[in-house]
Amino acid sequence: MLQPSAHFPPPITCSLVEVTLDDHPIYEALSYVWGDPKLQSTLQIEGARLKVTTNLELALRYLRLPDKPRTIWVDAICIDQSNIEERNQQVRLMKSIYSFCAVDLVWVGESDEYTQSAIDNVKRMKSLNLQRLTDRGSKHFGITGSDELVSLSELGLDCEASLGLLQLFGSPTLWERVWVMQEIACCPRAVLVIGNLTLPWETLSSILDHSGTPDRYHLPFSHQWYDQDIWDAFSKVQVIEHQREALNLTVPINSTLLDVLSRFRATYSSDPRDKIYGLLGLATDNLDIIPDYKKTPQEVYIDVARAQINSTENLDIITQSLWPLGHMPATAPHAHKMYSGNPSSLVENLPSWLPNFSCTVANKILFAQRSTFSAGVEKCKCPVEISPDDTLTVEGIVLGAITAMKPVRMTVYPHDYYFSPWARDWMPESLADPNSEDKIYATGGNAFEAYWRTLMTDCLALPSRRLSQGDLKEYTEIFNEWRRKASVLPWFDPKLKQHDLYDGDQGLMSKIGGIASRTGISSVMSKWQFAELGGGLYAMVPWEGHLGDNKPSQTGDLVVAVDGGKVPLILRERKNVGHHENGGVKWEVIGTAYVHGFMDGLASQWAEDGKLTRRDFGLI
Repeated sequence: MLQPSAHFPPPITCSLVEVTLDDHPIYEALSYVWGDPKLQSTLQIEGARLKVTTNLELALRYLRLPDKPRTIWVDAICIDQSNIEERNQQVRLMKSIYSFCAVDLVWVGESDEYTQSAIDNVKRMKSLNLQRLTDRGSKHFGITGSDELVSLSELGLDCEASLGLLQLFGSPTLWERVWVMQEIACCPRAVLVIGNLTLPWETLSSILDHSGTPDRYHLPFSHQWYDQDIWDAFSKVQVIEHQREALNLTVPINSTLLDVLSRFRATYSSDPRDKIYGLLGLATDNLDIIPDYKKTPQEVYIDVARAQINSTENLDIITQSLWPLGHMPATAPHAHKMYSGNPSSLVENLPSWLPNFSCTVANKILFAQRSTFSAGVEKCKCPVEISPDDTLTVEGIVLGAITAMKPVRMTVYPHDYYFSPWARDWMPESLADPNSEDKIYATGGNAFEAYWRTLMTDCLALPSRRLSQGDLKEYTEIFNEWRRKASVLPWFDPKLKQHDLYDGDQGLMSKIGGIASRTGISSVMSKWQFAELGGGLYAMVPWEGHLGDNKPSQTGDLVVAVDGGKVPLILRERKNVGHHENGGVKWEVIGTAYVHGFMDGLASQWAEDGKLTRRDFGLI
């Protein structure tokens, strides 16, 4: 019970009331950011003193009523944070606690000069029946229930309005705290509290998009663009609204644990275990994972991976991971962009095969859902074997070792005009002369066609789909023309920085570069590099771009079509780390790969014919 005070300055005093979820008074709940743990204030609780963060104490000052007590559930007060057993028990009840409250008071912070105008603009947009529209291939505000698009500038919602909305819905760290996601998603009603001002969530909800709830491979604004700055202001609250909708529809939407983890990937938690535990209550399949703060973050993440593999009988959690695999050191140049919170507090020594759920940005994947690729056999052996030293045993077919990788240009990315020089650098020498006899690729077909299809990973984007016969006809003509013309242009040293940027024929380079950008080739080439494998196979293997922090592929790395893996893995032998219990060395996962000709199950056939070898691998 938050005791009343007619004035703002007096100390905060509270009393505790013990109730059950089956028999409880009407109460409110508080959602807030703890804030800097070093900045603390003191509350009076039942005559005793309790240290809490300054942000919580400030929130309670604004929420305190002048003339009567207010019944509020607050985690830092109602849970003994030092008692692990109590934390384990209470975390399991969080969904119910917020589901049964009368209202969730969402403490955004104190108001500023923009707050009132931002609230007024939201209310005005509601009164005009404006709603975000995301089903037209672009993003706009439109009139609800019609096809009429609206120019926000005509309504006076200019750059200053955008700034105010960003200050309210984009800047506060509240919208990135993982626990807040579950709290707002589950509560029957939420009210934003900004100093002395309030905004009901239902008012905000009325102008958000309700055209569907994305799964883990489609974030709220996938495959779309926007031409209004004001759109970006609602990105974070839109994600929460999608989750509220998934839970509150008459027929709730199936939202798996990985869907939920991905949906709130950009959130942070001071305890990395809460990136899992703070979202379990939102999943329709929590995979029987039970919060246990006696476990280390690595053990919690392994629990998720093991349960997911055993549930699906595939390795999508590895080969289609939206999180980087393994550990990025806190000292990595770009660690602060990849992880929320202080990079120095990151979990150390994650196994190379384990998704790092503390990462806050999307990992670039070779998209293989909807049967785009099926390099390995459909299912892996389950239950999966994970040894006490966290070595994961997988079985797969060896496609070959990397035998050749050409250097990448260190000045620009392979887009627009710059695509052609990269493609020429990477082309196998046997294909450089367009007048030579056509080479036959290892699995059949024209070798030059195999080369450019490898650069494209045999797909067009976005959305990602395999090349059709019509696509093959169109792009065969284009790439053959490029090959003929590019072959007579002078070759330049890739290390040179300026005069070779356009590779000679600017018209040709513009055309082929536009195709590369439009079809998604440039995006692939910014994360994967062309490589040749033993036996004459062509592949795209990880290199993570100029700004990447992960280790690139190198000659000698093994490419394996793992059972249950839609795309192959790049594995590197790790010496001096002990032997796999089934015999042989242990292996480090470097990333995923495209191998032309082996993305549709051919590996199994070749293994049966004795052309390829099947074996176990211990992944560390």
